[in-house]
Amino acid sequence: MSDYCSKLAMLVYRMREDSPRASTGVKLCKLGLARRVYSLKAVPPRSIVLDPTAETALSPADRARASAIVAIDRSWKRFLSEGRMPRLPSKVLRRRLPFLVAGNPINYTIAYKLSTAEAIAASLYILGCIDRALSVLNFFKWGQEFLRLNKERLELYRKAKDEKEILYLEKMFINKYRDTTG
Repeated sequence: MSDYCSKLAMLVYRMREDSPRASTGVKLCKLGLARRVYSLKAVPPRSIVLDPTAETALSPADRARASAIVAIDRSWKRFLSEGRMPRLPSKVLRRRLPFLVAGNPINYTIAYKLSTAEAIAASLYILGCIDRALSVLNFFKWGQEFLRLNKERLELYRKAKDEKEILYLEKMFINKYRDTTG
């Protein structure tokens, strides 16, 4: 594992909108794979906050800027009804994940509706920290299914040089997904 990958912090900010038993973010913290932050003000500068409303997609180019990946652990149902993320500190990078489908049993094969663990693992993979991504996924029964469903996408996203390439690939995958689902 590269020095960068071993030093990249994984943080979870939990909004307590769903059961802690069902929360993959809580599980990652209990396993010691991620650290919980109790306030977004505690998020270190140069962190990448995963935000599905962000305009900028995560890309390997973010690797040079990122000291931590921060997942906001909240209910998708609440998020979709409110349609907004909590206010974030100014010195963090807001990034959305490119097109991926969930492998978890709650949102199985639904585009963009990833669990906290899937989002963190996908981020790690795209940033080139494949071993750490796999270690996150291995703690969930459906982790390998997420990887199977998204392997081609994750590999191509990881090999992209910048966001422009990510957006090109994402458009291609969205069109392919639409052709197969409907």
